[in-house]
Amino acid sequence: MQLERVVVETLSPVRKRVQVEVPASEVQGELDRAFATVGRDARIRGFRQGRVPRAVLERMFGDQVRREVLARLVEHSFHHAIEAERLDVVGAPEIDADGITPGESLKYSATVDIRPSIQVGDTSGIEVTRPIFEVTDADVEQVLGSMRESVAQLRPIEDRFVVESGDVVAINVATLLEGNQSQRREGALVEAGSGSFPLALESQLVGQSKGAHVNLEVPYPADYGNTALAGKAVRFDVEVVDLKRKELPPLDDDFARDHGRAESLADLRAQIRADLEAQASSRADAAVQDAVLEQLIARHGFDVPPSLVDRRSDALLSAYDVRIPEGPDGARLLERLRADVRPRAERDVRVDLLLDAIAAVRGVTIDDTAVDAEIDTLAQRQQQAPERIRAFYERPEARNALRNRIGRERTLSLVLSEAKVTPQVGPKDVARAS
Repeated sequence: MQLERVVVETLSPVRKRVQVEVPASEVQGELDRAFATVGRDARIRGFRQGRVPRAVLERMFGDQVRREVLARLVEHSFHHAIEAERLDVVGAPEIDADGITPGESLKYSATVDIRPSIQVGDTSGIEVTRPIFEVTDADVEQVLGSMRESVAQLRPIEDRFVVESGDVVAINVATLLEGNQSQRREGALVEAGSGSFPLALESQLVGQSKGAHVNLEVPYPADYGNTALAGKAVRFDVEVVDLKRKELPPLDDDFARDHGRAESLADLRAQIRADLEAQASSRADAAVQDAVLEQLIARHGFDVPPSLVDRRSDALLSAYDVRIPEGPDGARLLERLRADVRPRAERDVRVDLLLDAIAAVRGVTIDDTAVDAEIDTLAQRQQQAPERIRAFYERPEARNALRNRIGRERTLSLVLSEAKVTPQVGPKDVARAS
């Protein structure tokens, strides 16, 4: 396609506005071809198929044809323009185009984000510490305790009616949030005094009797984890329905065989310790990687394309599986959540772009053999047939994304291999942090 004019305006180091003009001859030719196609297929009463006058086609299908022609012309000319100007565009363009007029050229602008030009500096001489997380006997026992809790049996309490700390209480609870309708839950189970439910509620259950009604108002702090509750007051209307006692299974060899994939309690403890040590090693690896990346970021300053940050923010929210209510409140919540994850999204994008630039300088390339091997690894890890996974990665965008991920991992490993890593004893909280 021949273009009349292409002008590139720099808005920022990572944002350009491309003004494009498509010749009138191209516009008219595309319109003529489109109306010819419509006329060949159109069935209109009073006219033979393929013999409908152009004026009739214009009157009946003109708006639709012009919209479709505009979309095709913009798409084709935009790709020609960015290739001619050698723009490394990331994300979708923001198109500003009026309609098309027969006999006149098409003028429009496209605002695009481009990959930043990164001057890769020195990546050697990086010094970081590797935390050593010690696994203690208490950590092992804490995991064993959690395993026992997960298979505990609930037995009715028949010899008393007053709630004691540690009792599992069945309650009917109506929750009224400021500005919203009441929500009711029947038969909710709460362990009194455990801190597993809103503290002002579960602690107040201790000393109540079976059949009692309790009305509480709980103010949630502004930094509460659940953004739907943060900074708001919630009223709980509670009815104590029933009391149950939690019975834990004996911690013996039978427990190890039934619930721990081990032949004895000693074997189970050894397995738990090995798992905790593996988790501690993974945490230490992650800490080293993060420290190296922070130093790389500090050595390389560049702008990050906003569209990539927007896309990564949405991906993070999707991974969190956040449910957004409809209406204005939902829209405000979504904007607040996007603002919350944006710093992490921007760092993720910055790391990807920087590792890509380092890979190009250091000559890190990923061939198809490496991609296919990774696909087989993914299939084994996910317990799926390699053919099914490979079918997914036959899509060019998916395969390219996997190739990029492998390249970034190898590039980071290369930088890590050149860094000076000094062991350092870290906090002794492996079980809780894992």
